Amino acid sequence: MIKVLFVCLGNICRSPMAEFVLKQMVAEKGLADNFEIDSAATEGYNEMCHAGIHHGTRQMLKSMHIPFEEHYSRRIRPHDYAYFDYILAMDDSNIEDIQSLVGMDTEHKIYRLLDFTDHPRNIKDPWYTGNFDRTYEDSVEGCRALLEKIKQEYDL
Repeated sequence: MIKVLFVCLGNICRSPMAEFVLKQMVAEKGLADNFEIDSAATEGYNEMCHAGIHHGTRQMLKSMHIPFEEHYSRRIRPHDYAYFDYILAMDDSNIEDIQSLVGMDTEHKIYRLLDFTDHPRNIKDPWYTGNFDRTYEDSVEGCRALLEKIKQEYDL
């Protein structure tokens, strides 16, 4: 089982979007049984409020026919580092926050999602930009590249 965790600041916009995009991709390729895919936040305020997926992310997933289920924000925990094979941050700040919570990345599991693409970069937070279209495009680009890397690495 290949375990993937997407992480952003609040776990209501970017990381759940990437979670459900990758779930759809692996399902379309008949690989869903090989994966466990989840998402988390670096901050705990949305978890304390029991916040669900942001309406902008919900709307984007619906418009792109990406199935999703109810998801509530949760904060990444130190044991997540041992459990997951890939921990995909949305930006450099998320990586710093993840490392402050789980420790140094001694097993080389923490990356930005777009690090596997031809144009590595941060995914901007649509909570601030309002641009959920761009977040979706970046998520698809990153998930495609990640899935190709995993397929090669695990000979899928």
